[in-house]
Amino acid sequence: MKHHLFLFLRHLALLNTAILFFQQSVAQYYYHDIILTAQNQQQQQLYKKNRIMQVKLLSYEANGQPSENFVGEVAPNSNYTQIRTFTKTDLTGTSSLTAFYNANGQLYRSTDSSNESVNTYAYSYDTAGRLLAAGNTSEGFTSKIQQKETHEWKYNNDGCPETMFRIKNSTDTTIVKFVCDSRGNVTEEESWWHNVSKEKIYYYYDTLNRLTDVVRYHTRLARLLPDYMFEYNDKGQLAQMIAVQQGGSDYIVWRYEYAENGLKTRELCLDKQRRLAGKMEYQYISRNK
Repeated sequence: MKHHLFLFLRHLALLNTAILFFQQSVAQYYYHDIILTAQNQQQQQLYKKNRIMQVKLLSYEANGQPSENFVGEVAPNSNYTQIRTFTKTDLTGTSSLTAFYNANGQLYRSTDSSNESVNTYAYSYDTAGRLLAAGNTSEGFTSKIQQKETHEWKYNNDGCPETMFRIKNSTDTTIVKFVCDSRGNVTEEESWWHNVSKEKIYYYYDTLNRLTDVVRYHTRLARLLPDYMFEYNDKGQLAQMIAVQQGGSDYIVWRYEYAENGLKTRELCLDKQRRLAGKMEYQYISRNK
């Protein structure tokens, strides 16, 4: 099983179930909490609009051969209030990710279970549909050690994120402060722990207010470098994402193709030299009208 499949499954977990980067040292809280949650809810609406009953995931290696012993599918329930993503590989074992949505199409709970652990996430929103809080409880099946983390979001009078309180195990709090531009886009994110600035993240946008770059200052390299770079097609869909590996020396390129109905049909994974590492194809089965 190639390394690209592990990367894809991690990528799939983020995009399909809006799992937040809890218990991680990385920041990018605005991207992972707000933007990915919104993308997840847009995906749920696409499934609902197109009456999708099942999505089959087909993984291929760089040589075009199917990935060995890979099984993957996405299965919404009949009213699209629950979407389950199931994958099984020799490398990662069995994983089940289930997202739950309320009547407004908002993600309010998700669970991620594997052979080693189970993670439960809970989300709440204000009357304007903005994320107020996201909480995670993580527990290993063997260790039985439970970790908890909560992100509590506050907004200014213009509706832009102002602060977020990251609370770990009910005691350890990091305060994250945000700066917005005149168009309402978050441009800066700074994490403070015990009144000491720990990290600063910068967000950049195009003229259509679409996120193009997520950038941080790397102390070791003494310069700003991107964590993510995004490009869009003429329909406004995400066409390419470059994800830089932690440390800033290597990166993965993800390219996306879509059908006329807006659903993703293919996802290509390329290495730093733009060589194909693998691909995932999506086959959709719709409900009878």
